[in-house]
Amino acid sequence: MSQLNLSPDPIVIGAQAAIFLANMYVVKKLILEPYLSVRARREAQTGGNQDTAQKLSQEAQALESKITERMRAAHKEAAAARESIKNEAMAKRSTTLSKADSAAKAEQAQIDAEITANLNSERAKKEETIKTIADSFFAQAVH
Repeated sequence: MSQLNLSPDPIVIGAQAAIFLANMYVVKKLILEPYLSVRARREAQTGGNQDTAQKLSQEAQALESKITERMRAAHKEAAAARESIKNEAMAKRSTTLSKADSAAKAEQAQIDAEITANLNSERAKKEETIKTIADSFFAQAVH
């Protein structure tokens, strides 16, 4: 039978170690370093894009809050301007109505005075007209 030799052979171990180190060097130079380089660039781009996206998102939120605040201020300003214009219009309306009312009352008083004067004038003429008609009637009756 054959015997099993368990003692290490230094030449075989050295040759296997040399092959292993040569393979490690080749794998490192041809596969590992290019892979790590590509991975680092991808992570940098992805991370950079994520950072950029996060910054843009924060800027968008800030701009949205500014726009919202400006819109609120514009609404308040518009409401104040609307109220001011409404108050001005109401004051002008009130002034115009009071002037028109005063003018209407003055004209009505003038017309009332004219009617009263005409009525008094006609009342004064009434007796003279009755006398003229009566004289005319008697003159026709006598003739």
